[in-house]
Amino acid sequence: MEVEGKEVEGMDNNQKSGKAKIAIFTCAGGSNTGQLANAIGIKLVKANLGYMVCLAGIAAGIKTSFKKVSQAKDVIVIDGCPKSCAKKILEKAGIEINYHYDVTKLGIKKVPGSIDFTPQEVEIVEKFITENLNSI
Repeated sequence: MEVEGKEVEGMDNNQKSGKAKIAIFTCAGGSNTGQLANAIGIKLVKANLGYMVCLAGIAAGIKTSFKKVSQAKDVIVIDGCPKSCAKKILEKAGIEINYHYDVTKLGIKKVPGSIDFTPQEVEIVEKFITENLNSI
């Protein structure tokens, strides 16, 4: 991301080059939908649609995590269920969320204790979020 000639510690090449300006936070909870949310975040990064920021770093008050967020054009959160834990962590930290997604709202059933999800579920969520982000 563009930082007016400055580098923020921990930035990757996409962030430094200005190619990715969307900070992505995901759930990585102990269910299929939590793991699906995280997998989608990774796919978005690999597609150069944004960069991931450590949610635990925000909860722990790590300065470099906050710096990465401050350089973002937009902040998106992908939660694995309606409890919206990732969203709540960011709200408590005072971070403005531009787009929030709950994968269960796309018809994917949460199975607590299971970390397995299908390629079809990945396709459903990835397509929905990618189309939404491409319209930004």
